[in-house]
Amino acid sequence: MSDDEYEGVAGTEWYTRAFTKSGRSFSEIFPVRFAEVGPNNEATMVSVAGLIQECACNHAQGIWGVAQSMPEDMRKANLAWVCTRLHLRMRTYPKWGDKVNVSTWFLNQGKIAARRDYRINDHNSGEQLGEATSQWVVFNLETRKMARIPQSVSDDFAAQVFHDSVMEEGYVADKLPDVNDIGAVCMAPMRHYVRRNDLDMNGHVNNVVYVQWLLESVPSDVWAGHVLKEIILEYRSECNFGDSIEATCCELTSEDGDQFVLLHKLERPGQGDIVRAKTVWSHV
Repeated sequence: MSDDEYEGVAGTEWYTRAFTKSGRSFSEIFPVRFAEVGPNNEATMVSVAGLIQECACNHAQGIWGVAQSMPEDMRKANLAWVCTRLHLRMRTYPKWGDKVNVSTWFLNQGKIAARRDYRINDHNSGEQLGEATSQWVVFNLETRKMARIPQSVSDDFAAQVFHDSVMEEGYVADKLPDVNDIGAVCMAPMRHYVRRNDLDMNGHVNNVVYVQWLLESVPSDVWAGHVLKEIILEYRSECNFGDSIEATCCELTSEDGDQFVLLHKLERPGQGDIVRAKTVWSHV
């Protein structure tokens, strides 16, 4: 059979992108790849974080042009978007070969930050698998400090905002505590080193790498007896190539009989927290 004659197996189309909701929302269909699942044949929280990050970046390209992650006014001023908070919840994890539809859009968040929400659905059944919300601020790549959102960008957002929150009514993004201040029982820290492969095109450690580091410090017995349902990350400072990072995992009393809660932190020893995080687990 020639290449021209081959049409593939029915129902195996893998890929599509589209603007919806009058251009205010962006959706993309992803196949769950072999490298994105764990021993149970299900996608991991790390791989789901990678999917929503990819969808957000492709949404940006759709608005501002190929290979552009920000508006022209920001690029000229040496500014970039950085994520300061991510809250990702999974109801059900997709399996290898499943098609996942990720949708994302902007919401109003004031003059110094932007909010981006995500909805994760099974493409074939339509079942909602999870949701996420994130907060973003503008970062000056030269001074390495936060900056105000340019007015032109705020004006542009007004035409792109979609008023649909994936989180429950009254949702508040609480600040995560310092594990040293609450007397949590902490395991011995796990050490990581920032490699070149960990950096994104802005010279930051990729947000998904932080998720991976945090979850590596979770004890094996937690993984064996629980399912990770929720992760909240609060990004507090950046780290650089060659830095030594400690990941610490701490146990809290469960919030109710069905949940097991851990607190986490990433830090440069003696230099303060880089990331604070919380994970919520359900019993197997």
